[in-house]
Amino acid sequence: MSKVRFQPWRLFLLLGAVGILGGGPRHPGGSMAEMLAHPDWVLSHVLVLAGYISLLAALILFRRAGGLPTRTAKWARLAVIGTALMATEAVFHTFAYLDHASLMAGRTTPILTIHLALAVVLYPVFSVTMIGFMLAGARERVIGSRWITWLGILGAAMHGMAPPLVVGLGLTDFTFLFPGVVLFALWELIATFLPARGAVRVPAAAPLAAAT
Repeated sequence: MSKVRFQPWRLFLLLGAVGILGGGPRHPGGSMAEMLAHPDWVLSHVLVLAGYISLLAALILFRRAGGLPTRTAKWARLAVIGTALMATEAVFHTFAYLDHASLMAGRTTPILTIHLALAVVLYPVFSVTMIGFMLAGARERVIGSRWITWLGILGAAMHGMAPPLVVGLGLTDFTFLFPGVVLFALWELIATFLPARGAVRVPAAAPLAAAT
């Protein structure tokens, strides 16, 4: 039976899941002004930001472990880029509360505006790159499993579609998509403990020098 061998990326994948699961459900509701003023805004987003940074570390370490099949290696590289962009957006997201007074006074809100603009673009980028990574990893049996891939895909897709629909198009009926990130975090949590069953690429050995 396959056993899970300890690898550093697993620890960071677990921490990523814990951060998102701890922060996501704490996200305040209501209007933008009400959310920014809520005492849970900072804690919620600091935890989620920590989750994305941990996920980024997990992906980097996963790639550096080496021996990845071609398709997974490609999507792991793209997922690193997507997650780094998502973490950048999460910084502006976290500090958007600083614009609460300006929002209430009708003044410019640079941090909040940047956060919203980035969210419309970068949430889908993160979603697409992570979905590709999860599919490749499950198919080549090096991370996750086909039995849980649907969970991660559903969560990433829901979360990725939310800002374009809600922020970009103003379709507030689709705010229910945002909590999809919790489903993605559950994929992280389960994938942490699943053994890799697929074969890895072994670099070709250098040819032996001809005997003289």
